[in-house]
Amino acid sequence: MAISRSSFGEAANAMKTSLHATALSALTIVTFLAFYPTVATGATVDVAVGNGGLFFSPSSVTIHPGDTVRWTFSSGGHSTTSGSPGMPNNLWDSGIRSQGAVFNHTFPSAGTFPYYCIPHGGCCGMTGTVTVTSPTPTPTPPPMPGPPIVTTNPATLIASFSARLNGSVNPHGLTTTFHFQYGLTTSYGLTTPPQNRSGNTPQNVSANISGLMANRVYHFRIVASNARGTRFGADRTFTTRSPTGLPIVTTNAATNVARNSATLNGLVYPHGLSTSINFQYGPTTSYGSTTPAQTRTGNTYQNVSANVSGLMANRVYHFRIKATNMAGTRFGNDRTFTTRP
Repeated sequence: MAISRSSFGEAANAMKTSLHATALSALTIVTFLAFYPTVATGATVDVAVGNGGLFFSPSSVTIHPGDTVRWTFSSGGHSTTSGSPGMPNNLWDSGIRSQGAVFNHTFPSAGTFPYYCIPHGGCCGMTGTVTVTSPTPTPTPPPMPGPPIVTTNPATLIASFSARLNGSVNPHGLTTTFHFQYGLTTSYGLTTPPQNRSGNTPQNVSANISGLMANRVYHFRIVASNARGTRFGADRTFTTRSPTGLPIVTTNAATNVARNSATLNGLVYPHGLSTSINFQYGPTTSYGSTTPAQTRTGNTYQNVSANVSGLMANRVYHFRIKATNMAGTRFGNDRTFTTRP
């Protein structure tokens, strides 16, 4: 029997259409599976119901949140019902089941969940308990000891002939000895006395140095060693001050703040000249009151303080340190404190 070209073409087109539809369907399924969220499943714990007697076996199980308990009925005429005999709490209830039945319940959160068999819980003690506990996290092992980790931090309390060198050291689990190298070049030449640290966390460290020359650039770095090796911090520099000059001051926090009194604190560097210091204080940044003058001399940073009284209770007070020498006057930053009610 002859097949016309027209019929053959129609059949070919139908086949192409069918293949195209199949390809689209497959692509749709793949796309759906790729973007459909994966649901994590917990473990399943089995409990036999009435297996050789009026009891659950095992009668007590401990699981984690997200786990499922699967009760398999070894004999008929029993139930698994949440709560205590005669007092269901409606968390789950299998109803009376026949032999071979299976009932599942998933426990989403931690807690203790008693349950019983309706026909045999009260009369025969057919009860059970599901305890849901959060899994104990795997303890993080302590870090393995290793060479120290060091950082050279900026110098502070820079004076004409002295300074404080600062850094950070992580002993990395081993007793670690550190010191600072310093000098006029990156060859250093001078070192601070050694200090010891231990532990596994970064620790701020410092060392005071003196006997420096005024108006000079100094290089310094931290060096630390333990049983695993030696590490050097990056090189830093600071410039010592001129032999004499304007005082340098910092207003520190007030202490001993009471209802009508307080202690004002500050830091002063006389900069080689006899320097007069006092504190300005008052309810505003206009201050209005001053403490008696004190005198400091030398080329080191010195703590100063002054007690003030006659204040009003439960008020905010402003204060700052002021220092004057032959080179001029400097004011510290404004700070505040609040008297007690």
